[in-house]
Amino acid sequence: MFDPSAAIISLIERFMTVTVPKSNEPRPIPTIPEFIYKTAICFIGAWLAQFILGGLFNSANHPLVDFPGPKRAAFTEWYRTYLELFCGRSWVHVLEEWHQKYGKIVRVGPNELSFSDPAAYHEIYNSSNFWDKEASVYQSFGQDHATFGFLKYADAKKRKDIMSPLLSRKAISDLQELVQSNVDRLCEGLTNNNAAGRSSDLFFGLRCFAVDTTTSVCFAISVDALDEPEFKAPIVEAMEKAPAHLVLFKHFPWLQSIFIRMPRWLTVMVAPQTSGIARVMDILRTQIKDAMANPYSLKDSSRHIVYHALLSVEANEGAKSADEKSLLQEAQSLLLCGSDAVSNQIMLGTWHLLESPALVRRLNKELLKVWPVLDIVPSFAELEKLPLLTAVVKETLRIGPGGIPGVLPRVVPEKGATINGSFIPQETIVGMSGYFVHHAESIFKDPKTFDPDRWLGEDSESLDKWLVSFSKGPRSCLGINLAYCELYLVLAALFRRFDIELDSAR
Repeated sequence: MFDPSAAIISLIERFMTVTVPKSNEPRPIPTIPEFIYKTAICFIGAWLAQFILGGLFNSANHPLVDFPGPKRAAFTEWYRTYLELFCGRSWVHVLEEWHQKYGKIVRVGPNELSFSDPAAYHEIYNSSNFWDKEASVYQSFGQDHATFGFLKYADAKKRKDIMSPLLSRKAISDLQELVQSNVDRLCEGLTNNNAAGRSSDLFFGLRCFAVDTTTSVCFAISVDALDEPEFKAPIVEAMEKAPAHLVLFKHFPWLQSIFIRMPRWLTVMVAPQTSGIARVMDILRTQIKDAMANPYSLKDSSRHIVYHALLSVEANEGAKSADEKSLLQEAQSLLLCGSDAVSNQIMLGTWHLLESPALVRRLNKELLKVWPVLDIVPSFAELEKLPLLTAVVKETLRIGPGGIPGVLPRVVPEKGATINGSFIPQETIVGMSGYFVHHAESIFKDPKTFDPDRWLGEDSESLDKWLVSFSKGPRSCLGINLAYCELYLVLAALFRRFDIELDSAR
């Protein structure tokens, strides 16, 4: 029987064999190039041995060997790297193909399972599961010391308990005038462009709105992205380029470590498209340093911001408050997560509405009832009572990508778990994309169609359980209340104040 292990070891020994000269012959001294060459061969051989032997074990003896899936994915994690990084494939679309071929549970990596049955979502993400997050996806964001990036539930809970009151429903309701002021600035920019005979890039406009709103709510400052001509704010353009870096950092985390440690001038030189984010982070870094140097200065603020809580001894229950690194990563997490997801959702909802003029007329009619005079803007609470607008918001969230369109991986704890009727061994990485819930034909009829009326039927309340845009359970999105406020206020303003149409020239 062929023994691959013995063959590889033999091959390495051949390269590393040193010939011992006879006693009467001088011992040859290897040159530096020879030494480097042989050392490199040694490391390459060892890596190949580990790669092949590990792959053979994954394919034949791993605890997940009985679960179906592509053999190459079971053999090595590098297959996913190849698909995402070199082929440019969307991981969600790859999973969709594999689930259609292999079934509801698919082995998508040596130690990872993906699920597509909607029932499995609530078995993985629920209020009773305090499972840890899997490192590779979350650490690719460079926010290991922020609420979003904490892998251990216990660490995340401490931080989330401190942060939650600042983004609670009551807190956001109290701040809706601030959100509305940014909605008004967005509408003013759209009006000015129209008066000048220019169409507007609503995608960039919504990004600018979300950035200014997030910084205003969380840090009591604004980067005034909405004031940039054509809404082309540097930070917004930088955010548009960010996903490519995240995929690279996910598969090669050492590159991220190098990138983070670079001085700012070198970072901007290597990746000039990130300069917008770098400038905003400099503003936040200065604010953090000032707050840490003089915590009493926060008392002069007109309202509470995130640093009041994170630097509070009382909120931290006497424990040491967050350090500068953690505060900066928390700020980055709030800025990027709070700005990217909600603007994407609103843009997608707007586009779908414009594809249905009859639906726009119905929405205009409903809005006119509570908003007859343009200068008297209805509140967030009043807009929430509108059935069709609420249905539009929910359908926008359902058909959109959500906060993170991919999988939110979790690690099965000791003793394992039963998911979708199958026992899953401990330490297995499991996850499910919300895409499979939102596009399940068993729940949402004709799921690829934008149809707000599905939320207005007699049984529509039963669908709320399956709206998972902000995830579920103890690690669900911290900014859900702010996101809903933005969705209601912006969508209402766009379709009450304007007769919007798509620009075919773009």
